Amino acid sequence: MCLIIVIKQRMQVYGTPYRSSLDCARKIFAKEGWRAFYYSFGTQLLLNIPYQSLHFIVYEFGQDLVNPCREYRPMTHVFSGGLAGAVAAGLTTPFDVCKTLLNTQESSAVSQQRGHVHDIMSAARAVYRLRGFTGFFSGTTARVVFQIPSTAIAWVVYEFFKYLLTKDWQQAHESQKYEHAAPIVVANVPVSSTSD
Repeated sequence: MCLIIVIKQRMQVYGTPYRSSLDCARKIFAKEGWRAFYYSFGTQLLLNIPYQSLHFIVYEFGQDLVNPCREYRPMTHVFSGGLAGAVAAGLTTPFDVCKTLLNTQESSAVSQQRGHVHDIMSAARAVYRLRGFTGFFSGTTARVVFQIPSTAIAWVVYEFFKYLLTKDWQQAHESQKYEHAAPIVVANVPVSSTSD
């Protein structure tokens, strides 16, 4: 996915010099080589690990608050899913800012680095030099607003199918007859009493 994300983000930059996605891929490859498509690979991994961890922890915490019995209640799944997406997106925004810089190779950052930004450390230095500490949280509101409905929908769909599959399995399990099972035989052994 790194390759596609790089092309998408470079096409979205204002004043992009690329006419199409294919033109973008060709020019990046010709000018920067194949590595340009994977500058953000390590950052993407660093972003996904805390994002997914926070996402699941906050979802479970939300369910403990509003649905402790863990019943199928769509609105609780929407609430917990949206909360999970908001918290995870907000706290991992600095990684996303660095990833975006690595993918777009923004001209102001590249000129300050005197060359391409190749890894998370050089991206972090560039962000800090250009915008200070607050630069790491650029776009947080937009990222959170994007993730809330996305994660809410994902969780409610997941819980719906989990409910359906579990319900069908329980009904099939309850209706199953054990007529053909081998009977349990208990042997009665008479106790003989011997008298001397």
